[in-house]
Amino acid sequence: MAKTFKLQVVAPDRPALTQDVNLVVLPGTVGEFGVMAQHMPFLSSLKSGVMRIVKGQERDLYFINGGYAQVNHGSVIVLAEGFEKAEEIDAERAQNSKKKAQEILSQKKDVAAMDQAQAALARADARLKVVEEAKSLKK
Repeated sequence: MAKTFKLQVVAPDRPALTQDVNLVVLPGTVGEFGVMAQHMPFLSSLKSGVMRIVKGQERDLYFINGGYAQVNHGSVIVLAEGFEKAEEIDAERAQNSKKKAQEILSQKKDVAAMDQAQAALARADARLKVVEEAKSLKK
């Protein structure tokens, strides 16, 4: 049997996700990284993106809204600003958020508004990527 490790994902606005998994792939700020059992310990910041979880033959996809990951030999703890399972994502709402953020960016408002719009655009793009990837896995 494949080796597993404990994955715990914690966010302030929802119950924690805790499960034994074979692999987790996370969106690090300097690039995606994968973790398997007995991985070397490290700490990483996370950006908005896709979290992929593999348990045996199952694959689960989540949107993760930044945070931090602590990797240990037998566990990974993700402290996320927020996360959503692919099936929970409202693609239409994400598309609307993307359009609104693009409109704000095109208006070239003040720096604070531009920064907020960039962050909103990144979140919307990540949510839409999760939805598309989930659709392609079901085929």
